[in-house]
Amino acid sequence: MIQSNIIASSFCLFGWLLLIFSCKSPSAPDISGVTVTLQLKRFEKDLFALTEHDYHSQIDALQQKYPVLFPFYFEEIGGWNLANDSTGALKDSIWKYVQSPFSQALYDSTMLQYSNLASFEGELLQSMKYFRYYFPEAVIPEVVTLINAPPAFTAGNDLLCISLDKYLGPTSAFYKYDAETVPYYLLRRFKEEYMVSNCIQVLATGSFEFGLSGKKLLDAMVYNGQVFYLKQKLMPGIPDSIITGFEARDLAWCEENEPEIWKFFIEYKMLYSAEPLEFSKYVTEGPSTSGMPAEAPGNIGSWVGWRIVSSYMKRHPEISLPQLMGETDAQKILTESRYKPAR
Repeated sequence: MIQSNIIASSFCLFGWLLLIFSCKSPSAPDISGVTVTLQLKRFEKDLFALTEHDYHSQIDALQQKYPVLFPFYFEEIGGWNLANDSTGALKDSIWKYVQSPFSQALYDSTMLQYSNLASFEGELLQSMKYFRYYFPEAVIPEVVTLINAPPAFTAGNDLLCISLDKYLGPTSAFYKYDAETVPYYLLRRFKEEYMVSNCIQVLATGSFEFGLSGKKLLDAMVYNGQVFYLKQKLMPGIPDSIITGFEARDLAWCEENEPEIWKFFIEYKMLYSAEPLEFSKYVTEGPSTSGMPAEAPGNIGSWVGWRIVSSYMKRHPEISLPQLMGETDAQKILTESRYKPAR
């Protein structure tokens, strides 16, 4: 593996000072005639509305209202076994969970910021209209909010979930206790402007899945680039930093050093590596990219993949977004993109 001090001199160390973004958003289509009904439910409000009087029957009603999320939340995330609750002991545990000081404080803090979700709902609805415009046959998922869960995820086939407590701001007291396990590159995105982006990320990867088995680094780079490109189309006008999760200075550094980044992948024959343990560091999030200068952000291969896909689509304006997302031949996309960054 190349050592960072060997190639550092060929990278511009001050590229992050440039006030630029990597991929400019193309003009957005007219969606004024697109009709979408967005169903949004507030699981956290219903859960924390439980009262001590007959909470067993209230929990039964909650389970009926959320037949997919309820078992997912308490079994898959919480690790509880709901199947063997003939005595009602698990319902008692759910009640204790709701009444615990930590849960109450987390819920109260979340409601102070997100009791009303009109802004989020409006922005998400806009993105879903673009999704319907490009994919007329696609199912628009039901959206459910909750707390004390991953930032955004899917449950079942058509349920998009977002945990509101993961967007209270990086300085929230609820994140301090977890400082060792939630690094800065993740923590800095625990804020409102990433809510819709994370939802669209989950929607994209769930709608167009990628199986790692038998794949090469190039496949993963191009797939992630396709996802970024799709997000850009579904969220026109949104800064690239929100689309990708990169900081603006990281995007500027990548663009300034794009020829050297590409040269690294070519010279060290990384594109066709079929060892996930070897190439995953280039296409997964992290504070930096091992083997490159310290300024190189994590997930840098996905950024390159985005550039490849953008070049491919620029050269092939006749290709629709569904056609792009259905294309699984990464080598074809690379070849026809004629991607070759130069200063």
